[in-house]
Amino acid sequence: MSTRRVQQTRRVARAATIAAIAILSIVGCSTPIAGAGPLTDFYDEPVATLGEVVRSLPVNSPKGFGLGFDIERILYRSTDTHDRPMVVSGYTMTPTAPWTGPGPRPVIAYAPGTSGMADRCAGSAVLGTVGSSPAILPLLLAGYRVVATDYQGLGTPGGHTYLNRIASGRALLDAARTADVEPTTPVVLFGYSEGGFASASAAELAATYAPELNIRGAYVGAPPADPTLNIDTLDNTGLGSAVLFAVDGMINAYPERAASIRDLFDSDGVAALDAAQNWCTTDSAATATVRTVELTRDGRPLTEQLSNPVLSGITETNTVGRIAPAMPVYLSHAVEDDTVPIEQSRTLLERWRDLGADITYREYDLPAIPVEGANHLPGALAAYQDVLPWIAGLVDAGVEPAGTTR
Repeated sequence: MSTRRVQQTRRVARAATIAAIAILSIVGCSTPIAGAGPLTDFYDEPVATLGEVVRSLPVNSPKGFGLGFDIERILYRSTDTHDRPMVVSGYTMTPTAPWTGPGPRPVIAYAPGTSGMADRCAGSAVLGTVGSSPAILPLLLAGYRVVATDYQGLGTPGGHTYLNRIASGRALLDAARTADVEPTTPVVLFGYSEGGFASASAAELAATYAPELNIRGAYVGAPPADPTLNIDTLDNTGLGSAVLFAVDGMINAYPERAASIRDLFDSDGVAALDAAQNWCTTDSAATATVRTVELTRDGRPLTEQLSNPVLSGITETNTVGRIAPAMPVYLSHAVEDDTVPIEQSRTLLERWRDLGADITYREYDLPAIPVEGANHLPGALAAYQDVLPWIAGLVDAGVEPAGTTR
């Protein structure tokens, strides 16, 4: 990549990061409870089975951005954990300005972070002030087309398969397919938190599930890659709704095991799991402290239940790090992250490196914020200034130099 292009990319990264921080700060302080809006027909009506995109709906640009890009909600085909066809919702955003870089306009397959389990939480349903738009703003400012997934069951009928490796990875890869890309169109996977998990999963699955895509690289930010490493951090905190989401995700992805999973919990636990299926992270109920010792039938915390045969096979299947991605990966994490612990990325890095993967790794040592859960988002904001030039290098050169560890 030329020096001029590097400087331009870094300027865009700085400007985009500042804009994203400002918008995310406003959203974080003023986000209302997410509402479904008049979109029931779009998500729920039966769809045809032909074509990658089975339904689309143009949307007006989010208020206040004024940046110039076209938006469409989409329903598209994918494949679930059991290899059955399913329909997933999402959206695409494309800058109206012409692409001035080399080759076709690159496509970013974007995987959003956790928004909850209810259909009204889907990024395409609440697109704008409550959705994922602020997080993808830096990518749009760089001129890329963004195609985002809502994941299985988030928006569309059925339960959300939260943190399911196969379903989320396939949903992201199939979102990229909806862009109707040319064989030379660069595709980059991009996600943070739950999105980082999905991006990592898609990076592992791409060679066999979507070999026709020209995937140049994958950004994987703060991924909860191993279920056994995350529960202790969230249990007994106001972030514990994510623990309930994780169990609900197992129930939704493996209905044949649902009764056995639910049987691990007492009546209060089952009630909590059922209630969490209808929560968004913006709901006050989702911020209540969760203590799993008070919800399990035998009084042991959930982390000790993972060795139970009912759950052990599921957690192993949904652990990322068993397959080497066939493309370069940029993996990053904030050291003080109190939602997804840094051990997640350090363990994933070790596993991928042992498999010979090409990994660029960066840790951000940021000042700790004395507010529960507040140390997760800064890692996403800090990464833009490094990740955007890295993506530009992939797009311009087509080949990324061997990964480095810093």
